[in-house]
Amino acid sequence: IQTKVSSILGFMSDVKWHKISFVIPMVPVPSHRPRLCGYRVYVPGAAKNQSFFNKHVLPGLHGLFITSPCKIKADIYCQTPRSFTKTQLILAEMKILRPWGNTGDVDNYAKAIYDMMQPNEKRGHVGIMSNDCLIIESCERKFYSRTPRYEITITYMDSIPNSIAKILRLE
Repeated sequence: IQTKVSSILGFMSDVKWHKISFVIPMVPVPSHRPRLCGYRVYVPGAAKNQSFFNKHVLPGLHGLFITSPCKIKADIYCQTPRSFTKTQLILAEMKILRPWGNTGDVDNYAKAIYDMMQPNEKRGHVGIMSNDCLIIESCERKFYSRTPRYEITITYMDSIPNSIAKILRLE
């Protein structure tokens, strides 16, 4: 067993990872709960978010389509409240004053991002990730900003080595 584990660790160190970063220039909105309408399930607002992604972000990613395990880091910049004083604005832009409370759960913001990146038959089969089950690690952080947006960094495996695919029974 030790020999087998050592050989797998050797193969894992040979895996090449690629990194891509991009900005989604829209006001972050947490994903809503799925709704049931007759025979289908839908997420309110998902189609609008994905069409924005397809129109404004996807062309800059030059045909990227991820089909291997990946890690995602998402910085979510929520709209700074208008009620903030100048001091609060400065602290918010310095990332000291952070959103919490009624701004939305960070997991719902993450779900909105993942839904934008996946293809959907109703929305034209376009996206950059075949399925969000490929995400093996994620980190989301919320900040305030006068320019609301999502800043995304994806680190993805070039390909899964055959020896590892065989052990994981992916072949």
